[in-house]
Amino acid sequence: MSTPEHSPRPPLLRSLAAALCALLAGAGFALWLGISWLQDHVLSPSGFQDTAASVVTQTSFQEDLVSTLVDQATLHAGDTPGTGIDALDGVLQRVRDSAVSAAQQWLTAPEQEGTWIQVLDDTHDANVPVTASAGKAPDEFVVDVSALGAAVEQQVEKTVGFSPGIADQNLTITVPGAHTGVVVDTLVQLAQWRYALPWFAGILAVLALVVAPRRWLALAGVGLSGVLFTGVVLAVALSSAQKLVDASAVEPVAHVVTEQIVAQLRESFVTSSVTGMLGAGAVALFGVILAVVRPRAVTYHKRHVHSG
Repeated sequence: MSTPEHSPRPPLLRSLAAALCALLAGAGFALWLGISWLQDHVLSPSGFQDTAASVVTQTSFQEDLVSTLVDQATLHAGDTPGTGIDALDGVLQRVRDSAVSAAQQWLTAPEQEGTWIQVLDDTHDANVPVTASAGKAPDEFVVDVSALGAAVEQQVEKTVGFSPGIADQNLTITVPGAHTGVVVDTLVQLAQWRYALPWFAGILAVLALVVAPRRWLALAGVGLSGVLFTGVVLAVALSSAQKLVDASAVEPVAHVVTEQIVAQLRESFVTSSVTGMLGAGAVALFGVILAVVRPRAVTYHKRHVHSG
């Protein structure tokens, strides 16, 4: 009595299962790449400082921010009613220019680098909880330039003999409409899973190869999925970064800080994403090459054996 033979799984179902595993593997890879970068360059205080320090220590950025701080204070000629006397108005403008120049020269000196790094530290502390249990991030994006404002105030007062009123301003600036709180809290939670994501992606990639009727095509699918989802993550990140910069435009001081720091972070993230996409693309190309070459090699070998 013959035993019934089990029919093999339909190739269509196996192909669909392999495609699903490949897509999930690519999504896991893209999430791991993005979250790992965020942890190392944004969520980590030291990583954020290392990435953005090159911006705040640039002389052009420092001069721009000092000028903007003074412009926001009472020495801003545009905010102070003119006297109507050209000579006197010219004197007031020269006093303002002298104050800005003195503050710029003093604060752009290498020994004042700590003041600029403090701006980074204070801004990071105001927006990013160190851990998920450390509380929630503020609803809106905050730029804290209090340390810099105090330094500018001191130097301008030494130069012109009276306070420019910078200390009277609120230099912990909230950017309305940025809505970064929910995003930051979500990222802090996701960052706890960054070590599990490579395992998740790897297991799904192996499953895709195991169940697929054509394993090398499945490998190509895993690579292409990685390229696709990394591109999606990159597009979302760039769009979000631009929205933050646009929202900060309502606050001149916050805009100067946000625009320059976001530009630096954006450049670093694009580099990381493109590197990841190239790696995933190499996997896809390897799979395609093997899917094309291997069957031909097998066919050639069989023909050679038969002809022999």
